[in-house]
This record gives sequence, structure tokens and C-alpha cells, in this order.
Amino acid sequence: MIEKLRICVVACLIGGISILIYLTNQDSHYFHVFYRGLFFLPVVLASFWYGLRGGLAASLSICVLYIPYALKVWAAFSVMDFDRIIDLTLYNLVALVMGILSDRDKANQKLAREAENLATVGRSLSAVAHDMKTPLIAIGGFTQLVKKHVHGDHPHRDKLDIIIDETQRLENMVKDMLDFSRPLQLDQSPENVAAVIEECLKVVAAEAQRMKIVVKCDCAQGLSAISIDRMRMKQALINLIMNAIQASPEGETVTVRSYQTRQKSVIEVIDCGCGIPVDQREGIFIPFFSTKKDGTGLGLPIVKKIVEAHRGQIQILDNPKHGTIFRIVLPIK
Repeated sequence: MIEKLRICVVACLIGGISILIYLTNQDSHYFHVFYRGLFFLPVVLASFWYGLRGGLAASLSICVLYIPYALKVWAAFSVMDFDRIIDLTLYNLVALVMGILSDRDKANQKLAREAENLATVGRSLSAVAHDMKTPLIAIGGFTQLVKKHVHGDHPHRDKLDIIIDETQRLENMVKDMLDFSRPLQLDQSPENVAAVIEECLKVVAAEAQRMKIVVKCDCAQGLSAISIDRMRMKQALINLIMNAIQASPEGETVTVRSYQTRQKSVIEVIDCGCGIPVDQREGIFIPFFSTKKDGTGLGLPIVKKIVEAHRGQIQILDNPKHGTIFRIVLPIK
């Protein structure tokens, strides 16, 4: 309702001022100067409410409505003609500047809200994780102890295995919660990206074999060393590669590619799964958002946190064949 009202206000201002201009005698120069000045009001309002697109839409609409009148009263490039051209140019310049500033301000506000929300979630997760950690260790430890005294053919031995597996799953969840809630302290040093990727592939080899997925490395030759926290980056890459393995059908290939531009180092994890819908791509980095049945919804938020701590970016792209590309872009210097 508010959006429609705002659009109506801008449209009515542009239409109303245009009608006044067309109805006013062209000899009433002062009125025309005043009316042209009023056109800045809808331009500023549209830029403030709708950013760059809204501002430019308003300024271009004004131009479309005013140019026929300007051509009608054209007087061989007189002073008044020059003023009209200047005003039309200023409408678009004001829309451009105001729109960019408005979009930037909205983006900053969004980042501030997300940071505040993540901080609140982090504090809550930390408290819950610490409360869960000790009981889970006790449950897992005592269950392992009981299992040692239960014969292999005992009817309840399978139930003990289920308890151990579920306890391990909860412990992994607690670990993810603690990783997400704690501020990252990076221990950066110059590292060879290709070597880090090779280590990650060794870690996921067993899971890839179990899922019957081929995982290959496609690293460019002569990659420069970049400053990263080796353990944290391995954590992020292993998470992405494991997700890619689990998303790909049996017999497909997961590719980990790395290359560098003049200022950036790029790592891509490419799967051959069903892809991620565009409307879900922002949501997957929100804590507890998961499309997997047994997912915690913290893996990708942790990956994003690690990458951004390195002053990098993580992007989601479509695999031209089928599937998804997770691209990590890190600064070389």
C-alpha cells in the first residue's frame, strides 16, 4: 500500500507539473523557471525511495514529457533554450548521484542489520553449545564404555551404535555452532593454494569413493603463494567439496579449479547436481537454512565467515552443463 502511494505521489507530481508547464503561457518565463525547478522534487523523492533505478525512471519520464514542449518553443538556441537543456541534464545528474547514494546507504543499513542479527545469533549459539557440550561428551563416553561390555550378538548392541552415531552427529553440530559463534582469529602465512587443495582432496577421498564420485583438481601452473590461514581455508574448502560430492549423482565428477588474475586468486568448486534456485542463493548463507535432511544449516555460513575474514568473496554461479559453481575470490596482496 505504501509503495503504491509513493509511486502515485511521484507520478502525480511529474504529471501535475507537466500540465502546468503546457497550460502556462510561454511568455511567463518566471513561472516556467519555477515549474522546472519543481521537477527536482519528484526526482529526489524517487531516488530516495527507490534508489538509482527509481531516480532515473523519474528523470527520464520528465525528459520525455518536457522535450515536446521544449521543441515547440525552440528559438534557435536562445538563452531560454540553453536553460532548458541545462535543467534536463541536471534532472538526470541529480537522479544519478542521489540514486547511487541512496542505494549505497540502503546496502550499508542492510549489512549493519545482518551483522547485528548474526552477533545475536552467535551469542545465543555459544550459550546453547556450551550447555550441550558436556552432556554429549558424557553420553558418548558412557555409551562406548557400555558397548565394550556387551557381546556382539546382544539384541541391544545395535541400539548402542545408534546412540553413538547420533551423539557424534550432535557433537558435530555443537562444533559448528561454536565455530560460527566465535570471532575468527586468523593465523595467516604465505601458502600454496594448489597444495592446500590437494590436502583437502585427500580428506574427502573416502566420502567420494563411498558416493562413487570422481573428484579432480584443475589448478593452473605457477600459482603465486597468497596469505591465508591454512587450517581455516581447508575447513571452508572441505565443507564446499563435501557439499558438492553429496549434491552430485553417482558417477559424476566434482572439479576443484584454481587460477589467478593480476590481483585476485580464485578457487572454484564445481558440482554436477541439480543446482540451487536463484531465490535460495542468498538464503543458504543464513544460519540454520538447509536443504539437506540432516544438515545443520551452519556449514555455508561458516564458509562465508572464513572467506570474508580473509577479505574475500564467495559467489554462487550456474555450471554451464548442470549443477553449481561455488567461487571463492581472495586478494593476492
